[in-house]
Amino acid sequence: MLAFQNIAFIVGLLALIPLVGLFVYVLKWKQKARRALGNERIVNQLTADYSHQKYVFKITAILIAITLLLVSAANLRKPKVEKGSTGLGVDVMIALDVSRSMLAQDEKPSRLDKAKQFIVQLNTQLQNNRVGIVVFAGRAYLQMPLTGDIAATNMFVSNANPDLISWQGTVIGEALKLCSNSLDTKEKKYKTAILITDGEDQDTKAITVAKGLAEKGVIVHTIGVGSVEGSPIVETSSNEYKKDINGNAIISKLNDKLLQQIATSTGGSYHYLDNTTSVSSDLSDIINSMEKKAINNPGGYVNYDSYYFIFLALALVLLVIEFFVTEKKSVNKVGFNKQLIGLISFLLITSTLFSQNNNEKGITKGNELYRTGDFKGASDAYLEIIKRDEKNTAANFNTANCLFRQQQYGEAAKQWEALTTSADPQLQAKAWYNKGVAEARQQKNEQAIASFKKSLLLNNNDETTRENLQLALNELNKQKQQPNKPSPPPPPPPQNKQQPSKKQAEQQLNMLREEEKRLQKEVQQKKFRQDMGEEKDW
Repeated sequence: MLAFQNIAFIVGLLALIPLVGLFVYVLKWKQKARRALGNERIVNQLTADYSHQKYVFKITAILIAITLLLVSAANLRKPKVEKGSTGLGVDVMIALDVSRSMLAQDEKPSRLDKAKQFIVQLNTQLQNNRVGIVVFAGRAYLQMPLTGDIAATNMFVSNANPDLISWQGTVIGEALKLCSNSLDTKEKKYKTAILITDGEDQDTKAITVAKGLAEKGVIVHTIGVGSVEGSPIVETSSNEYKKDINGNAIISKLNDKLLQQIATSTGGSYHYLDNTTSVSSDLSDIINSMEKKAINNPGGYVNYDSYYFIFLALALVLLVIEFFVTEKKSVNKVGFNKQLIGLISFLLITSTLFSQNNNEKGITKGNELYRTGDFKGASDAYLEIIKRDEKNTAANFNTANCLFRQQQYGEAAKQWEALTTSADPQLQAKAWYNKGVAEARQQKNEQAIASFKKSLLLNNNDETTRENLQLALNELNKQKQQPNKPSPPPPPPPQNKQQPSKKQAEQQLNMLREEEKRLQKEVQQKKFRQDMGEEKDW
């Protein structure tokens, strides 16, 4: 239903009552003063060019314009999703490891901080779904039940730390069991759990519990945080490394084998958290592609359609008309032409404002289609905007994103390159970054390195770009270090155009098979890592 966002401005309309009273008083005072001047015929001659009707029109136009401005500021809007209504989504429980080992700094600034960054990025991409949080160490606790409030989820995540649980350790099985109990047990679908940990489990029942979740229809996706080589743990109280009874620093290592087994046993996927943007994008695509159910939205209104611009445009029209209307009964031709030119100019400005508003609606529509995975539909929505405004950077940028998602990496790179000449340094940095990712997906590592470097020149604080630059450099070094394998000897030339013998034919066939195996092996060795970062959305 339609409602005003800022009701205080509607109450402000009461201030117009004394203004209207003052206007009526001025009209009566002018009539009284006119009669007091003396001879009515002489007064009429002196004020022959004055138009009382135009004066009334000008004041009325101002009062109406003020009313429209107040209504515009109140922001009349209509919710797309209303309280008590339903939408389509899935239930997602996030189990976050907050044990002391998550304070290890082999991931910057720490494993736990990187896991928090990942959850915040993931939440922005899990639209229309319900999310709950379980924190665990030596015990597991439900920190937040399932909710559709993204802001509340991020708030709970930001407060997660090892001090929440005094009993240290890592009991993955208990955390998974609590996730299962927090989900709807009546259905064997529409639900998933995300386990984020370094995998240093002291509970041998984790695999058994995970299989029990699979029987209830819960898919578990695991996120590994940390390094296989390991890192010492910093004690927050003393800022020194934690040591064992022998005085040696304790090294915490990522147990990725356990996390892979848990994910495989439930039909889920394992992700190594080296790049938060890439992993959150990949995992959100998986979850958003799941079969969905109707989910109630008890948490108030979200995603409004606002209509303030209608009242604002009408108010501007009245103020401009009032400005050009004089209190004289007649105007000369030159004056009329000036007024006409002014009105035409204003109408052109107004039409531009409406065009911009239509563009904003098109961007919103395209973004919604993009979030649901309809990249072709989103691209069509952006192209409609480009037809009206070829220089619309948001539409051009997002169109390139859609091409990338449809694996048209070459076309996406060309479109991003066209945006690198923009006057906005931030847009240039994003365009160079995305171009580098597209080139990396095409195994054009040298071009990708150049693009990432140009992005860093514009935005030197972007850690994601720095990580992907290092990945591209590593891949390029691997390619250069691979030894050149000798080519197989060419088949013997035919002699006297005679048909080859059966033995010669078999030898040539075997040589062709060996060459095919060699080429396939080289392609596998040169395959670029699929954990390269995804593109930055507008």
